[in-house]
Amino acid sequence: MMPLREVAAPSELTTALLDGHAEHGDATVGVAEEDLRLSDGDDSDYEIVPTRETLVFDDEYGARRVALDDAKAAGFFQMYLMDKIQPGSVKGSMFTMTVAIVGAGVLALPYAVEQSGLLLGLALITGGALVTNFSLRLLLSCAELANARSYMDLSFITGGSRLAALTQFVVCLNLFGTSVGYLVGSAELLQLAMKSFLGDATHSVLVDRQNLILLLCTCFVLPLALFRSLESLRFTSLFSILCITFMTLVIVIKYFQFVHLGYTPDIMYQLHHLRLFDWRPQRLLTAIPLVIFVYTCHPNVLPIYLVLKRRSSRRMYKVMNRSIGLSAAVYCLCGAFVVFTFGEHTKSNFLKNDYHRDVAVLIGCIGFSVALILTVPLFLHTLRDNLREALLENRRLSVVQHAIVSAFLVFSVFTVAELSGDIASVLGVLGATTNPVICFLLPAYFVHRVGPASLATRKWIALVIAMLASAVSVCSVLHQLQVLA
Repeated sequence: MMPLREVAAPSELTTALLDGHAEHGDATVGVAEEDLRLSDGDDSDYEIVPTRETLVFDDEYGARRVALDDAKAAGFFQMYLMDKIQPGSVKGSMFTMTVAIVGAGVLALPYAVEQSGLLLGLALITGGALVTNFSLRLLLSCAELANARSYMDLSFITGGSRLAALTQFVVCLNLFGTSVGYLVGSAELLQLAMKSFLGDATHSVLVDRQNLILLLCTCFVLPLALFRSLESLRFTSLFSILCITFMTLVIVIKYFQFVHLGYTPDIMYQLHHLRLFDWRPQRLLTAIPLVIFVYTCHPNVLPIYLVLKRRSSRRMYKVMNRSIGLSAAVYCLCGAFVVFTFGEHTKSNFLKNDYHRDVAVLIGCIGFSVALILTVPLFLHTLRDNLREALLENRRLSVVQHAIVSAFLVFSVFTVAELSGDIASVLGVLGATTNPVICFLLPAYFVHRVGPASLATRKWIALVIAMLASAVSVCSVLHQLQVLA
């Protein structure tokens, strides 16, 4: 979920499906250019633009600080972001990477826990965090050995133009699929909110998912996709993280409230009656791709590393450990307490469960729906840039061409979303196709191409992980095709 585009300066680190990724200027190029080098070699022509828009802070940092100092109305929240989570600091890099990891996948993750059993599901989430950490460290080592500055750069160095083209193709598929998943997720959440307002028995067109998808595409996705720049939406990921944090707290609090009100059993009862380990293949083939999807952030790592102050592998390991650990904690809390609350009735989108029209849950639904739908145009902008780079040699499109391509992409996403199932099925397809290639197969190839003999053990571990991921992915795709048939 990590789009690639040409950039004029290495300081452009930004967003668009995953996630889960806004164009920016190069105001700080002169100051930052030397600091952003991994080596003394020539700069790469490419830089990753994450699908979940990871630029939460403006490149014009100094100017914005002056503006904030002069503005008496500047709130504490803005000042805290500028003063405490500065771009390039460990905290700032950790925040950016957490934004790149956590996204819409959290909606379907409790379903993965229910499918595989409570303890096995939590073990899969924990194991996914460990495997992700291992593969990210490999990726960082390969980049240093190959003097690569981006995921695309590493693909070109290790496999030439053909592998680079294949990587870009996989990225485009991932962007497209993530756009579909986010659109479906937003429509599902909006549908829940509408049913709460209008009642379950209503026949209003506003409670039909297909109609809501059409409404969202017409009113939000298409108009925003027609813009050449979406700089004003660069804070969408921050809003999404706030929604996820809010929902995590609500999930935990509501569980204990529901226990007190007698709506759900307590933890000890659930531990004795819920299935803790479910080894049935069809359930594991549903759960594992969802876990793979929620940890996909690999192409975002090198751009984050490039802007890290006092850059070193040790400091980047600290960023990765904390970000992945925080993400895993959020995933485990959501997965465990949703399953504690609803048990075997946990649905593919956990907010579809009966929270008794709770106001806090309703607010979370609406907020998360807004965050998801505003992210879709960012995915489409980056997808359009990738297509323009691959097919038109990065030639600037005329106004008419720009409008035609944008409308075609929106129509394609709309059509697939109308024909697709729920968000878990869409994200499950991505977790069984494009995401394993990005997370495991390509990193294993990279380390076997550029890794020295001292990394022999890691090479074999990476190969085993890649083979297991490939086997699970193939079986999962076959299982999903069988279900559809």
